[in-house]
Amino acid sequence: MMPKTISYLLDLLASAYEAADWKRIAGRKRSSLDIFQHKVKAASAQQTVPRFTEKLCNSLGLQSIEVDPGVITVLDQHREEVLKTLRRESIYWVLLAEREAKEAKTR
Repeated sequence: MMPKTISYLLDLLASAYEAADWKRIAGRKRSSLDIFQHKVKAASAQQTVPRFTEKLCNSLGLQSIEVDPGVITVLDQHREEVLKTLRRESIYWVLLAEREAKEAKTR
């Protein structure tokens, strides 16, 4: 994947991770990373990146996320590679997204 695509994908995933209400979703017994990884992998079965975003947000109880629509447009231009990568390497991308979300909070 090109660096710009990687950056945009991390922005999208980190925005969704950061916006989720993990206390409500995960409770005490489940890890937010486990839940997020499962939801990312499930949403990656969608045919387009806008549909992936919709499915991911809905599964997290989100009405929207703070991400530039242009990010989704660029990612959709590479939809096959992006969605295939998320299906095959979801744990890795979820870990990167969590780190990105935590770093964004400290800025």
